Amino acid sequence: MATVLGFTAMPAVAANAVVFTETSTVADGQQVTSALADGAQSVVSPAEAVSTIDHDEYSAEAPAPAPAAVAQAAAPVAVGGGIVWPYPFEARINGGFGPRDAPCDGCSTFHDGVDFGGGDGTPIQSIADGVVVVATNDGGGLGTHVEIQHVVGGRTITSSYSHMQYGSLGMSVGDAVVAGQFVGLTGTTGQSTGPHLHFELFYEDGVRIDGYAWLAENAG
Repeated sequence: MATVLGFTAMPAVAANAVVFTETSTVADGQQVTSALADGAQSVVSPAEAVSTIDHDEYSAEAPAPAPAAVAQAAAPVAVGGGIVWPYPFEARINGGFGPRDAPCDGCSTFHDGVDFGGGDGTPIQSIADGVVVVATNDGGGLGTHVEIQHVVGGRTITSSYSHMQYGSLGMSVGDAVVAGQFVGLTGTTGQSTGPHLHFELFYEDGVRIDGYAWLAENAG
């Protein structure tokens, strides 16, 4: 059986177009030739009828990148530099933690803190690494007052420093501080009977604990 090659005249296309043709025989013996050139498809029948189907054009855009993660607010800092006393020397204890006779009008009969007699104007230091959560010159009965949150042994504990000299604060709310960093100067602001540091410690529940006993156990 001989193979016959035939050629069919095609409609003119651009000189630089690429044309693909295919000839096939349909059921009634007629031949249909199709061509694809420059994105259009044409079909030629024996009667030279031509139909053109245009291809729709589509475009796609890559989704916008996800926004960067929002920075977290400052959190309590885990203690890494050890724990120290609020003075770099052994200060006298003017008043311990617990029940007492009220030393002044309006003073409580239960002392929530420990009073260190460091001397008027003596610098006070942070007991550990942490983040400042309160720093004010208007702390009511506490006077010029700072609170610093720390993480010790997996728990958040807050140290409080009160009655400092007005305007002597060495830090602001949100500051990250380290053990031994300057807090303020010993004073007698607020409800105070003389220059001293009123020092408090409390955990997440807000209940005050004996700051002297805790420091004696944990400080270097």
